[in-house]
Amino acid sequence: IIFETISADIQQNRTDIYTQRNYLKNNHHKNWKSLSLSDTVYLVKCQGCCGSKTEDQIPIIGDSTKDKGYDSTARQENTLQKETQFKPSPKKDASARSRKNTTECDINQARSHEVDVTLDVDTAHPKLKINGKSLQWIDESKQRHINIENCFDEEPFVLGNMGRAWKSYWEVNVKKDDWVLGVAKATTQKKGPLVFRPKCGFWVIRLSNGQRLKAMEDEEHVLKKGIPDKVGIYLDYQEKKVIFFNAVDGSLSYSFINGPSYQDDVLPLLSPWNNDAKPITILSITAT
Repeated sequence: IIFETISADIQQNRTDIYTQRNYLKNNHHKNWKSLSLSDTVYLVKCQGCCGSKTEDQIPIIGDSTKDKGYDSTARQENTLQKETQFKPSPKKDASARSRKNTTECDINQARSHEVDVTLDVDTAHPKLKINGKSLQWIDESKQRHINIENCFDEEPFVLGNMGRAWKSYWEVNVKKDDWVLGVAKATTQKKGPLVFRPKCGFWVIRLSNGQRLKAMEDEEHVLKKGIPDKVGIYLDYQEKKVIFFNAVDGSLSYSFINGPSYQDDVLPLLSPWNNDAKPITILSITAT
């Protein structure tokens, strides 16, 4: 196979010419000779290797001919190899972005989005006592009589109410050994055992026995940081994040980066658990 170099433009497109040579080979034109060459068209003549003696005009791939409909399997494979070789792994990129995003918001920024949260008595477990913005576990003899259809019937939880906004922040005093805080979809199930996972509509952290603070992801993450007496919860629909702060020293406790969207319509979720009668209390930042 002979390629005749006619102009400097052809030298610059040598790679494309080799691609067209492969194209001709793949189409069984093994014996052919070049007739003429320009910066856009390579004219070749088949010598009868495949039973024909036709002339083919093969456009050179470049900016001037990209819309002429020519495509080459060899060129596609070459491009695919380059993309595979140099394209970063999406999973790694997502992880890198996630690590970066967890540090983009501090507690002072979050506090600027404070909202007023109240407790929805109708959703509270029958053994939870609500006094204003305080919540505590009571014994069976003092069980409240409520409409069981709307409340949590097995797990000691209650939902909160708040105005809807793209960004919301509130704080809860949790000076006790067991509690659960976070957000849940308004439509989440309230009956039977609850599965605390984002895929089930829950973004929560949990303290057990005053020692193990865990983020309830698809796999539980034990948090090595100190146990907070006051927790700040920051819901960011725009970034799809739910961030938990130690509201005493302002440090970050945990950030869910797979948080809910605005369409999910989530609400505060609280539980003092069922080990003692110590309350947890929603705080007002502006009043302190």
